[in-house]
Amino acid sequence: MSALKKVDPTSALYEFEDIQLTEKMFTKFAKHMYELAGVDLPFSPKNHALIRNRIVKLLRRHSLKSYEQYWDMVEHGNKEVTSEFISALTTNMTSFYRESNHFEFLAQQLPDLYKKFGTDIRMWCAAASTGQEPYTIAITAHEAMQQVTGMKVRLLATDIDLQVLKKATSGVYEEREMQGLPPATRMKYFEKMKKNEVEYWRAKDSIHDMIRFAPFNLMSPKYEFQHKFHVIFCRNVLIYFDEETTKKVVDSLTSCLAPGGYLVLGHSESGNIKHTHLKPLSRAVYQKL
Repeated sequence: MSALKKVDPTSALYEFEDIQLTEKMFTKFAKHMYELAGVDLPFSPKNHALIRNRIVKLLRRHSLKSYEQYWDMVEHGNKEVTSEFISALTTNMTSFYRESNHFEFLAQQLPDLYKKFGTDIRMWCAAASTGQEPYTIAITAHEAMQQVTGMKVRLLATDIDLQVLKKATSGVYEEREMQGLPPATRMKYFEKMKKNEVEYWRAKDSIHDMIRFAPFNLMSPKYEFQHKFHVIFCRNVLIYFDEETTKKVVDSLTSCLAPGGYLVLGHSESGNIKHTHLKPLSRAVYQKL
């Protein structure tokens, strides 16, 4: 009797590494991502590896044997398939108080915005990701509201990726996801909870209820909002767009700002922005004329 062959339980994972992503299939995926979300992925070894490594996980998930099979799903799929595809190819790097000078600026300007406009301050976080940024905005605003009698702030937080938006809406984070949040601020605005011996932190109602979460695609031909915003955060998104798409998005964002309002971009994005109605104030912060 021959000996039984020893099987590595992880071997099924590695068989996918032998499936080749051709340049033709790369182009189809990259073009579709551009059409859906404006993300520009020109052919290069780096982008080829990015698409291959992320989509191969979806091949495993759906027990598919080729990129062509998954493309057929994407091309003829429903909203869930489209959402999965966008989520796979979207980079969601975020943390509390990332690029902290922007929140220092916001804290300084909120009282003046309230005096100037004499109404509720409306803000929009246009790339909410998993929520650390809009909650940081809400914390900053809540602190300002405690200092200025009568001031109220409303915050809209949107993202194209429905999976990360779901997490943002929950306001629940593991310990490692709380990076950047000072201990005193954490205790004031989050409550500790425990599930299956794992500790989590959940945003308290004081900041959670300030935010309305909703899906939104920055590639939408029209940005239709009932009121103008006084502050718009759209940080670290434009770096994934080409020059033409960046211009269109900045034009649309600017059209949603009230005169005198502020557009806040990511630090690495500020050098490419030229707009007749935007005046640069500080690093990656612009005011609408």
